[in-house]
Amino acid sequence: MSRHLTHRFWLCFFVGWGGMVVATFSKSLAPAALCAPFLAALAVSVADGWWPDARAEGATVSSPRVVEGDTMEFSIELVSERSVWAELEVQFPATLVPATSTRLVTVVKGRQRFAVTVVADRWGAAGPEWAVVTTRDRLGISERVARYPLHLPVRVHPTAEQLNSLVPLYRERPVTGEHRAKSKGSGSELAEVRPYRFGDPVRMIHPRLTARRGTPMVVERHPDRSSDVVLLVDSAQDLGVNTDTTLRWTVTAAMALGERHLRAQDRVGLIDVGRGVRWLPARLGRRHLHTVIDALLATEVLPRHQSDKGFVAPGKLPKSATIVAISPLLSEITLSVLVDLRSRGHEILVIKPTLPEPPTEIGVLARRIFRVGNELNERWLRERGVIVIPWSTGDSLEHVIRRVVLNLGRTRQTAS
Repeated sequence: MSRHLTHRFWLCFFVGWGGMVVATFSKSLAPAALCAPFLAALAVSVADGWWPDARAEGATVSSPRVVEGDTMEFSIELVSERSVWAELEVQFPATLVPATSTRLVTVVKGRQRFAVTVVADRWGAAGPEWAVVTTRDRLGISERVARYPLHLPVRVHPTAEQLNSLVPLYRERPVTGEHRAKSKGSGSELAEVRPYRFGDPVRMIHPRLTARRGTPMVVERHPDRSSDVVLLVDSAQDLGVNTDTTLRWTVTAAMALGERHLRAQDRVGLIDVGRGVRWLPARLGRRHLHTVIDALLATEVLPRHQSDKGFVAPGKLPKSATIVAISPLLSEITLSVLVDLRSRGHEILVIKPTLPEPPTEIGVLARRIFRVGNELNERWLRERGVIVIPWSTGDSLEHVIRRVVLNLGRTRQTAS
């Protein structure tokens, strides 16, 4: 908060007292008559009270969670015990674009509410930052400026990606879920139909098949299991402009996969490569889903001197976890982390978003070198057993998951 006198005060002060000095030396009433209104203005302002107080209270937003492109309303109250001129200006981050004026100049007495319509332009964790209230007395001679921090977190989610399928996994936990286990037992997925053998439980005999074939027949099924999935987010670099950026598509895919696997009773964890060690242990539940989403919305690319602290893979990473990485494969740090995790025996699936077109001012040779380098990184990972699936950001993730199923099927056939 700051208090100061405006230019009107100095105008009235110098003109008023200057006229009095001139009238005194010239022994004339004309200069005194001219400067009298300026001195009277100072006297009235002092009697009315300098630096009037008007506070900003009751800041609210219509919705703390929105999707890109949605509109919401921010409102705040100005409170003053007496009539004062007040100017209110609200400051928003770049992710929230005001659709109406953020500045209000009015006479406040009592309580007056001010509302601003805001459009969520880009995903992220942000909110209104400051409310600046400037109050002046009736003659505008004294001025008081106060800044009020606004603690209103707003989570802007990317456009939702609906998934009906799951990433297929090698290892399952002995907990009920939606993944079909490789073993046989009680479940919903049909495994095989075979004749009854000594030692089989009697309840496994299928009555209709037994009556049709004339011999006891048994139906075996695959039990439903859950697993551990760790999402690896690459925030080391971000290419693109506006909403067509690699980091945006990375976060969108990670949110969709995390939500779908948590709904399937899988334990989901999160690793952020670009910010050193940022690790959320694999857990279950809707509360953990909000924790993962909030962590993803806070993902950002840090300056190089802050992000180059080295990456150490979490020691408590579940051994049976499948790591699903979403990365454009541009950072050497990300590549080394993927190879390190693969050497520990983890199954690695990389979903690679399509890179945006480089600016037109970049030469043809530079574009070709960049493209070849990216393809070499992808081939280097494939040679070390990492499955890399290209993802055109204009397509649904469902197509990507189906390609993952086909690649895993071929890998299993080759291994067997």
